[in-house]
Amino acid sequence: MRRAILFPEVVEARRMRAYETFTFHFHRAAREVADLDGDPSLASVHVSRSAWDRWMVGDIKGLPRRATCRVLEHLLGETAQRLFGTTEQEASPHGVGHSLSIDGRPSPQSVAMSPHIGALESFRLADRQLGGGHVYRSLMHYLTTAVAPGIFGANASGENGESAFGAAVVLTEMAAWMAHDAGRDDLAAGHFDRALRLAQSLADVTAGANVLAGMSHLALQTRQVDTAADLAHRGLLRLADSPQVPVLSARLHAMRARALARRGEEHDARQALEHAHDALTRTGSVPGTPWVAPFDEAALASEEASALLDLGALDAAAREAERALALRDASRVRSRAFGHVTLARVLLAQQRIDAACQVGVELLTAGQSVTSLRLSRQLALLRNAFEQHRQVPEVRDLLTRMDTAARHRNLLLDSLVLSEGSQ
Repeated sequence: MRRAILFPEVVEARRMRAYETFTFHFHRAAREVADLDGDPSLASVHVSRSAWDRWMVGDIKGLPRRATCRVLEHLLGETAQRLFGTTEQEASPHGVGHSLSIDGRPSPQSVAMSPHIGALESFRLADRQLGGGHVYRSLMHYLTTAVAPGIFGANASGENGESAFGAAVVLTEMAAWMAHDAGRDDLAAGHFDRALRLAQSLADVTAGANVLAGMSHLALQTRQVDTAADLAHRGLLRLADSPQVPVLSARLHAMRARALARRGEEHDARQALEHAHDALTRTGSVPGTPWVAPFDEAALASEEASALLDLGALDAAAREAERALALRDASRVRSRAFGHVTLARVLLAQQRIDAACQVGVELLTAGQSVTSLRLSRQLALLRNAFEQHRQVPEVRDLLTRMDTAARHRNLLLDSLVLSEGSQ
């Protein structure tokens, strides 16, 4: 029995109406997903001509195989349930050609129909779980082969061009963080500058503000405190006269709070944290956008813990660090690793040595799969902090385990050095 499903509309919008065109893009997506998920079997996933013909006329009872759904979601930026579930016509009266809403932002429909949304989420997931060194080259290849043609091609001035520019901004910022994660701050700075220039081509000013939030965060990581405060302030100014994006406002306020706390400006830092909390309470009333980096209660708790630690408010910092870990799900491996580092630092500052050792053991266990030079540097600093308590037997045992883990991590990192040619 044939049903009205979304799949034919989506492939039509992406100009994959011919089976040969679709399979070309599908096989490329399968290879990307195999690399992202670390599952070589995904590279061989195939859609037969008969299956394609049935999908195009809605002759399908359930969902395709799980592996096929994984590749389709990466390629088409829609869940398999939306692609193959019964659907009513959702197009606007004006059709899919209307890419901007009346406030100048991309319309929800045009964003949903972007061919790059699935790739954005796949790269985000792989980066969170494995670290930027594993994913950087794949992301740069995708930027060059899948996104760049939409920017420089014949249709760059319409909806497809707007979608491509949005994806280019987000992915270039992601590349910056991946480069920083792999210890290449020179590459990271270049990517951030490029993302900011690309954002100027978009009608939505929030894209540029989002890049400024990332640049502020990087400045904090590299101890450029005044620069971090200034970049966060510039991002907030960009948002002042634009439609609300609470999640981005919260992130910018949090970055500013971190910088102010580093400078010892306690009153202003706490006020910025209050603004961040206020902004997050409004996130449910405003639709999200994939062009803005995720920032949630767990992320804010983590940033607040670091700010409070710098201010010397140790009890409050411990509560926020524990809250960040409680809120962060297991899939966010790298974020949880950094959360454990922060909590261990707070516990050491409180002279709670046994508790800090316990957190250190959890950190080594949970973070061993993350190949991040940034994490390795944080672990080295944490080891130095533990070294001051070497007289405690539990600390000596932990230091030995940290040294063993560091040697293993360094072997992995040596194979993930980014080259200038990867830009």
